[in-house]
Amino acid sequence: MPELPEVEQAARTLGEQVVGATFAGYIDCSWGRTIGSVPPDALATALAGLQIVGWRRRAKWIVLPLSDSTTLVAHLRMTGRFVVCDHAEPALPQQRVAFALTDGRDIRFLDQRKFGRIHHYDVAQLAALDAAHGPEPFDVTLTATRFHQMLRQSRRAIKAVLLDQSVLAGVGNIYADEALWRAQIHPLTSAQHLNEDHADRLLAAVRRVLTQGIANGGSTLRDYRDSYGAKGTQQDNFQAYDRTNQPCTRCGTAIIKTVVAQRGTHLCPTCQPADRVTSLHGAG
Repeated sequence: MPELPEVEQAARTLGEQVVGATFAGYIDCSWGRTIGSVPPDALATALAGLQIVGWRRRAKWIVLPLSDSTTLVAHLRMTGRFVVCDHAEPALPQQRVAFALTDGRDIRFLDQRKFGRIHHYDVAQLAALDAAHGPEPFDVTLTATRFHQMLRQSRRAIKAVLLDQSVLAGVGNIYADEALWRAQIHPLTSAQHLNEDHADRLLAAVRRVLTQGIANGGSTLRDYRDSYGAKGTQQDNFQAYDRTNQPCTRCGTAIIKTVVAQRGTHLCPTCQPADRVTSLHGAG
């Protein structure tokens, strides 16, 4: 499932193409669940004449503010992606929804697994979406002290906490493994057992791997593409994730794969020991 860097890249590359465009009031929808319970004709009518005035990302959601203060929000889930093309172009493989624009183009949503969702939210609905998520990792108000206070409230494994979108927005399986490797913290360590120095180191690691992921256009392991159709390259920089049995780049020990929070989890058993809370020294 795309995580913060992939969604950031998908939102940016979509926004570059469609900010300033106006919906024409026509939608072609071949999979109704993509737009929830709203009939395509009703959604087309609601969007008709509205201009896309910006773009942003919230957690793993693409957010397109519209000219009437409503918002189009989308979650890519496992295989969803947007493309922008000429309205006359035939339906694309795995196309689920096409939104016609007044300039003769379409915004099309492709989704092999059909799990992606697009919603048209009013101000209250958007506020509820925002309230359901924790702070963004790059929020300037998210200090090490505040992050530590958040972690102290949970006895769960630190990886499970990192994956919880109500605690920290946007981090998923890949970047949780990468951050924990960089911070030298075992993913099963209880969040409440981490001290403020651990929290500082972990928050810095989260920000570092996400920054690198954004700079590299996200990670493409199978399906992910941005809104131009380009793959990401962050997978070429993985230190833990998807490197089972390969040597740790820090100590040479083979990376192992286990299960934490019901997710496949990659770690170095030497750099991230399970028998104690990690040493504060030697972080990569």
